Amino acid sequence: MIKLSKVLKSDRGDANYISTVVFIFIAVILLAFIINLFGIISTKQQLDHAADQMVKQVQLSGGVNADTEELFDFLCSQITGATHITYDIDSDYKTPRPPGMQNAIQLGTPFYITIRGRAQLGGFWNFDLVNITVVARGAGVSEHYWK
Repeated sequence: MIKLSKVLKSDRGDANYISTVVFIFIAVILLAFIINLFGIISTKQQLDHAADQMVKQVQLSGGVNADTEELFDFLCSQITGATHITYDIDSDYKTPRPPGMQNAIQLGTPFYITIRGRAQLGGFWNFDLVNITVVARGAGVSEHYWK
């Protein structure tokens, strides 16, 4: 007991094996968190790129059609690190709807696209400890005139 109290009161600064193992463990956990954080930032950039591409598609086609859905499916297949990716377009739609269009946006009408995906923050072993909703937004104006 006296020897233990002398070791605890010692100012020599000796490092023992336990403190070294704990320090390395904490460093590895911190490294895993940083790597996952960069993965989520990369996913956000990919979603921003997808939102920009969707804005261009909707601007030129004048609304949502089969080509828009096909482009969205392709862009989602290229995105890594996100699941359950969905998009929503907020705009005033033209009625009656032109043939071949799911929703038509008249020339000069602004629209807003929101793309959402779920990413997980969980360490090296993908424990999925924290679910994060990553959101990308884009805005544009229709360039197609509907008669």
